[in-house]
Amino acid sequence: MKNLILQHWNGPLPLWAEKCRQSVSDYAEQIGADYQLLSGYPFITPPQKFDVKPWTVIQKIHMIDSVYDVYENVLMLDMDMMAITRFPVDNIFNHEGIGRLHLKSMSGLNNSRSRLWPKLYKEGAPAFFGNCVKLNKSERIALRNVCDKEEIINASNDDIPPNDEIIMHYLMCKSNILEHKKKLELPHNKFCDLVEEAHPEATLIHFCGPRKNSIK
Repeated sequence: MKNLILQHWNGPLPLWAEKCRQSVSDYAEQIGADYQLLSGYPFITPPQKFDVKPWTVIQKIHMIDSVYDVYENVLMLDMDMMAITRFPVDNIFNHEGIGRLHLKSMSGLNNSRSRLWPKLYKEGAPAFFGNCVKLNKSERIALRNVCDKEEIINASNDDIPPNDEIIMHYLMCKSNILEHKKKLELPHNKFCDLVEEAHPEATLIHFCGPRKNSIK
């Protein structure tokens, strides 16, 4: 079975996003994977009270949809993730792990997720950064089987909908898919980290926040 890389953006792509999209598309071709850029509201149409942005992160949970069951692995990347192909590329699908653990979120200390969405949060349970998440077919099916969209929306804090990180955290706890998984983290300095943290020859780099202004 083949592998798939997804990104999501709703509306016209700014220049930095187009550069990232092209780099990730090129990377997918190099490693023999398919690539799709999602738009609109593939996971859930947000209620009108929600502040909907082009990068509405809740839509990234669409990666668990059954339409992708033809793929063994699905990788969801933020739009500000760039593939660096001037070095020999490292195929992320050759590595075990889901992404990078969000240790601060897991600790419960000074944690916006536990404050904003207490119904979805479990202190100490694995939580991942949302910029780079890789799930195999059995994991996606297990998450989908426990995913109640109405429950997720009802866990909103006023007009702040749950983000992809807390939803993924909740579904993983609810499905218990990580109980027997031996390796949770990808080599994150090669695939998940910020520009200033990444390995000098990293394959995927996160240009989060104002860092994207440095993309040429």
